[in-house]
Amino acid sequence: MSSHTTPEQEPRAPRLAFLRSATVVAVGMAIMNAAAYGFTLVGVHRLVPEQFGAITALLGILLIGNVASLGLQAAGARRIATHSGAGASELADAMLKAGRRAALGLAAITLLATPLLVWLLHIDSVIAVLLIAPTLGCLTVMGSQLGVLQGGQHWTELAGIYTAVGAGRLVLGGGALLIHPSLTSAMTGIALGAAVPPLLGAFLLRGSTGATAAQVKEVLRETVHGTHTLLAFFAIANADVLFARALLDQRHSGYYAAGLIVTKACLFLPQFVIVIVFPSLASSPGDTVRLRRAIQAVAGLGVCTVLGTLLLPDLVLAVVGGKEDYAPLGPYTWLFAISGSAYAVLQLVVYAAIAQQEKRAALLIWIGLIALAVGAGIVLGTDIATGMAGVKTLVAMTSTCAILLSIGLATGLHRQADNS
Repeated sequence: MSSHTTPEQEPRAPRLAFLRSATVVAVGMAIMNAAAYGFTLVGVHRLVPEQFGAITALLGILLIGNVASLGLQAAGARRIATHSGAGASELADAMLKAGRRAALGLAAITLLATPLLVWLLHIDSVIAVLLIAPTLGCLTVMGSQLGVLQGGQHWTELAGIYTAVGAGRLVLGGGALLIHPSLTSAMTGIALGAAVPPLLGAFLLRGSTGATAAQVKEVLRETVHGTHTLLAFFAIANADVLFARALLDQRHSGYYAAGLIVTKACLFLPQFVIVIVFPSLASSPGDTVRLRRAIQAVAGLGVCTVLGTLLLPDLVLAVVGGKEDYAPLGPYTWLFAISGSAYAVLQLVVYAAIAQQEKRAALLIWIGLIALAVGAGIVLGTDIATGMAGVKTLVAMTSTCAILLSIGLATGLHRQADNS
């Protein structure tokens, strides 16, 4: 029998390897997101709408602050994916040391900002706000570890840390809420849960040594651009909960916070696509075919989630709220699904911009955020739309903004690839 391989058969092995890797990462991230979603459900059932709105606002601050972790992860994955030759251990060690330095700096800044956050978000518990600092410190250390694993395509270890993130949040954070349903209790559990992933990462990456101070500084400098771009994205992706908290009454800001459960589920569902495709986008900048297929995959998952909320609104409401207090939100959960799906596509395009070192991406997103803030301030701040009308208007504005930004960024990347 001939061992000749046809052209159609040649890509089969790499394709199967890609599917296996995608499955491993998808399972790990699914566990992480399901566990985080489970914590949110515990919160929505254990806390009254006013308290749930407060914890959602603090989680929004964590998501924005976590941009340092994601920036380190993107920088590490990019550097290691494009690295060839000896010195891998030194490069990994430089990433880990940079992560520890960044964690200390971010924790210190967050502690100094505590009085401002207490005043801005109308939070009664100072302790709950203080706990943001150690939580962000742990997450930042974890980001450097994830970057090393992602860039080296160690998918099983990467999935293990993602699983630890969800387990820590659900078991310790959710457990704290079950023991004592309060804002301080929730943040205590979240902070303890955030310490689990970096401990696992330190064990998995033990033995990385040899980095010099100059290498660490180089890593930190390279992290700045990606962090700035991701900061812009996460600011705009989480600004709506802050707008709702500031511009809507407490009851309707609680409704909006509950609707964001759907938004975040739709945003995080296709994240495994970004994790898998990013190293190849970094090592092969300008690969518009791969980017286009990834966008189609993310958008396709978004369409499925929107259809699900349209066909099963009562089930979605039962999962989201489970209380009569949230019944007015039921007919509008599909709007939050559209918003989350739009931001999922935008997130993919943002990571593609980081992979291609597109320096104008952050500026465009900041402009979009300013436009969204001005629009929300005019429409909600002057009571043009109030109550549930205000909730619907704000979520529609966020969806429109995300779609327009995705189109603008994708168009710019396509032109950059054509000109390269």
